[in-house]
Amino acid sequence: MIKPSRLYELRHQWLIDKDAFIPKASGGDHKPDWPAPARQFLAHILPHSQPLNFALLADELERRFGFKRSRAAVAAYVRQQFPNRVPTLRPGPKPRRRWQCAAIGELWQHDSSPHGWWPADHYPTLILTLDDHSRKILGGTFVPSDTTWSHFSHLRLILEQFGLPACLYTDGLCLFGHRSPADRLDTHSQFQRAFTALGVHHRVAPDAQAKGKIERRFLVFQKRLVTLLSFEKISDYTQANHFLKTQIDWHNKNTRCRTPRLTPDQAWQKAHDQKCSKLRPMPAPPLLDLHLALHLQRRLNHDSTLDFLGRSWPVTPTKRKIVTLIHHPDQCFWVVPEPPNPQNPTWPPVLAHHRL
Repeated sequence: MIKPSRLYELRHQWLIDKDAFIPKASGGDHKPDWPAPARQFLAHILPHSQPLNFALLADELERRFGFKRSRAAVAAYVRQQFPNRVPTLRPGPKPRRRWQCAAIGELWQHDSSPHGWWPADHYPTLILTLDDHSRKILGGTFVPSDTTWSHFSHLRLILEQFGLPACLYTDGLCLFGHRSPADRLDTHSQFQRAFTALGVHHRVAPDAQAKGKIERRFLVFQKRLVTLLSFEKISDYTQANHFLKTQIDWHNKNTRCRTPRLTPDQAWQKAHDQKCSKLRPMPAPPLLDLHLALHLQRRLNHDSTLDFLGRSWPVTPTKRKIVTLIHHPDQCFWVVPEPPNPQNPTWPPVLAHHRL
């Protein structure tokens, strides 16, 4: 009444020591009952899990309860205990090998994804930035609209924490194309103008597959965050961004990549220890204020004022008829006589500074 594999295990033990061999039990129950909190958690989260993601469930069981089970074990348990919650899925595309840069900071992939992260009148947008070498997610932000200023605000926090990369890699459509319907600016030149002045190259991907690492992260988060935000009853940006940070930290610390066999945090630290880094120190904060801003052209009135945001603003008298605004939306703006030179990225004389 035993299987052949168990028979050969017993035979092997008998051959080692025939005289002292005494058959014993196989080891008892190999499938003990799961803890009650884990079962209750699955019962509550499965109605929110659309689509069903066993890797997410395994990670959340370990993160919340310290109950570690493989993805396959969680899938088998859910199929046995909750068969009505398991749809039949078609096989996905075959994974392809992704090449990587030789050092951290050599290339950062950057993109955004408007998606139904939670029920809202307009799709919230998730902005992510990822290091190509280590696959570490450097930062993520939920924003109400996909505008140039949203990307500048997101990237400034990352630049202040990690430094300047050698190159930013984006797509060539929508926000990074010739025009964005969200803020009616030539966002392609605004983005390139800002990072050219900071000494950061800008590359445009020919298609989505070319920047597959960050596209894969968006796919992973779409399968996870929609479920978790619904389960946690989160539907505002402050709570969503706080929860997003915990998910990014978990991903960087625990998700092991197939190619380097390291987590993103381990790959980042290894590259740092081996001095494989292209990161450069940050410039002074006033230069970030100058370049990570919207540069707009305005005509001066005869009484040394300019019209902006529905009202007139005083400006120091000047002979110039056209001036440049350095605009931080909802914060402040500066008025300078001429656009800053990207080849000599320093502040020109300031004619006015107004807070909004």
